[in-house]
Amino acid sequence: MKSLVRKFLVLKSPYQHTILALVCIGMFVIPAIISRLTGTKHNELSNWKPASFIVPASLIQKAVSQNSNANNIDIDKIKALKFNRGNGGLYLFDFNSLQLCGAGGCLYAVYRETGEKLLSLLVNPNLPKGETLFRLDDAVENGLPCLIITQTATTPQTVLRSQYCYKGQGFIRVNEALTPVR
Repeated sequence: MKSLVRKFLVLKSPYQHTILALVCIGMFVIPAIISRLTGTKHNELSNWKPASFIVPASLIQKAVSQNSNANNIDIDKIKALKFNRGNGGLYLFDFNSLQLCGAGGCLYAVYRETGEKLLSLLVNPNLPKGETLFRLDDAVENGLPCLIITQTATTPQTVLRSQYCYKGQGFIRVNEALTPVR
């Protein structure tokens, strides 16, 4: 056994150096990739992209016209997330506009790919560090995953997590819970 270990400790050729380097890199990179891939289930609603990159232009126009009277909404600033769990793809819009924000928060909306609006609400995006505004729940109702929306609570060091599930016409709040900040 000692001779086998000694053989690997003494690297004589550049080929052996390269193999050792690749093995060392693999020990760190492969677990990081696996962690990233398995961790996306709960964090798939944290990678906002410009809506024009992932949403059809006709749906962006429809969402803007249904949620705003302002003509000066900068479509290039609208962000979106797409998620495909359950039956069909859904888009979550962050209009990212001062015209659509107020004392209660900023406007967010969920649309089907078909253009049907399923949810529209004001949400305060300012959360304690480490908290996620939107995430998908494991629960599925009527073919669509439920959403968990996190908001700051009046009680210190707590957040309010509201579960919204699809009830045929749209997403409806079905549960709320005060949770200590992580």
